[in-house]
Amino acid sequence: MKILLDANICLDLLDTSRPTSKRSVEWYLANKDNEEYEFFFSGDFITTFYYVLTEKRKYDSKATLLAIEALSEEIVPHYIVHNDFTNAKEAFFNNLCEDFEDLLILSSASCIDAKLFVTNDKKLLQLGKYQNIKIVTP
Repeated sequence: MKILLDANICLDLLDTSRPTSKRSVEWYLANKDNEEYEFFFSGDFITTFYYVLTEKRKYDSKATLLAIEALSEEIVPHYIVHNDFTNAKEAFFNNLCEDFEDLLILSSASCIDAKLFVTNDKKLLQLGKYQNIKIVTP
């Protein structure tokens, strides 16, 4: 089963001082070795990871890059393509969700046939499902 992790989950894995990190790390460690699961994150989040960790959290830039590289070796980056944009735009204009960026990531998850989208985002959790993707918290 393919599982896409939201940026907030990946940031929890990269920065264990975040308030939601303990639950995210415990969930990931409990599931990462399950051979039935394939884990992905949006490769487009890499700039967000770098910015948050170096500019907001003041982590060393080289250590941050090495941490992102390690994350990318364990969890596969999947990059947004134009079709994801057009699908997200359609969902946005159909008022499925008011956050276009979230719809873009969910469209990307749909493109890889993910069955789970793991997030701490309360609005996305309220959505509950996007196409065939169940939206869950760790």
